[in-house]
Amino acid sequence: MPREYFPTPAWIDAWERGEVLPLEEKGMEATGQAWIYQTWALLIRAAVPCSLLEGLPQLPPEGGIIIAMSGSFPSIMALLEEKRKQQSKPRSWVHRFFLVDIVADGLPHPVARLHVVQNRAHAQRLSHALFMPHWPQPNLIPRDEHRGNRFEKVAFFGDIKNLAPELRSKQWQESLKKKLGITLELPSAAAWHDYHDIDGVIAVRDFSPAAYLQKPATKLYNAWHAGVPFIGGNDSAYRADGTPNENYLVANSAAEVFEYLRRLKEEESFRRALVEKGFQQGAAYTQEATLQRWKKLIQETLPALARQWQRKLAWEHAYFLNMQKLHCFWDRLLR
Repeated sequence: MPREYFPTPAWIDAWERGEVLPLEEKGMEATGQAWIYQTWALLIRAAVPCSLLEGLPQLPPEGGIIIAMSGSFPSIMALLEEKRKQQSKPRSWVHRFFLVDIVADGLPHPVARLHVVQNRAHAQRLSHALFMPHWPQPNLIPRDEHRGNRFEKVAFFGDIKNLAPELRSKQWQESLKKKLGITLELPSAAAWHDYHDIDGVIAVRDFSPAAYLQKPATKLYNAWHAGVPFIGGNDSAYRADGTPNENYLVANSAAEVFEYLRRLKEEESFRRALVEKGFQQGAAYTQEATLQRWKKLIQETLPALARQWQRKLAWEHAYFLNMQKLHCFWDRLLR
């Protein structure tokens, strides 16, 4: 992880104490901390050997596995090139390393041997990709059960630019309040973990059929864990991990969002069924479930793939990397 992304000692102390950290306000720095630092810290806590570094380590001659954000790969490749020039057999040396890029919201890097993506549908389309769900919101506070049958407050947990303009409008929100008695809340990043007085979640980027293959289903996971019904758009990640009309709802217009909210308010059985099914599905995306996926990746999947890579001949390496360039090019075009 780049030096500028490393947490401060105070951040690390707060994280260890379980304090709320509004990382989402810090852009790519937050992405690196969520994907790299958080993953490393939880793996170390689970006694899985791995190292967190700001640059290349003293690389052993037998090779190894390097995992980094895809945006860090240009600097990694520059460092590898420097090392390569120092070796008596430079080509054989550099190909001993199995490079894994965490794509997150970025673009897959063509030199990566494996892409870790946060959208199951994206993994199915991108060659040499593996789906890894984003970690759920740390320190999440679920809906207070004492709210009972109340359905008065719904929220969008995220950057306001990622909420459909129709739902941001003052007119739509005033109509929601006047006709249904429901308020749309837009919490700041510091409160994205707190669902205690929230009765439902809306997470619609827009009402187009866009797949948003680079985006995760984290908002859906969090709603499931919080025990609230979820209304989303046509995001591929929602459809890949959830089941429309069973554990979440898909809206294709602001009017449809409005009618879903009316039904959720008036039909307790409908609302309860969505919440119960969501809770069941959400068990696959808890912190512990995601930790188990990472443990298998680190301890089983990557070592096996790295051994396969090291056994390949030079022409096989070259062919693989040329094909990776093509796959990554098409991935960028089709977004």
